[in-house]
Amino acid sequence: MLGDVCAGMVADLVHGATYTAIKGEGAFRNGEKIKPSTTTVLRNAVIGLDLNTYKVKEIVPKLTGLIAETKHIRHFGANALELCFVADGSTDAFVDIRGKLRTTDVAAAFLIVKEAVGIITTPDNQTINVELDPQKTLSFVTSGNSEIHKKILNLVNSAC
Repeated sequence: MLGDVCAGMVADLVHGATYTAIKGEGAFRNGEKIKPSTTTVLRNAVIGLDLNTYKVKEIVPKLTGLIAETKHIRHFGANALELCFVADGSTDAFVDIRGKLRTTDVAAAFLIVKEAVGIITTPDNQTINVELDPQKTLSFVTSGNSEIHKKILNLVNSAC
């Protein structure tokens, strides 16, 4: 299961950074302990958003409110790395509700977010603990703190 992962590493080859975590020991970037952002105002937040899907017409209505309330939407293209950016506070949140991302592609980053004390849930605010299998996919919202997390979830779910 995804929650059973006990060690993880994600490499940022462009910036020469390595993100690591061991369950119960915290999360690190190049050996330095990391923590997520404390930003709570959506207008000030930098939010990663993955819209890369053939189902874009299906998911955009769920994201329109979030896009309208946020001034800084980004997507850097590597979802595991985007989760690490939330873990170290480089970005404030990352949203992927496509249901397309494989659990095995984000297992290490999932642990890194959890160990940095970031928040990662399903779009309906449920705990994520799915089978660690390349055939299993997931959707999630991750953020640096509970206040901005609640705001994002409210906006994502208000269109449902």
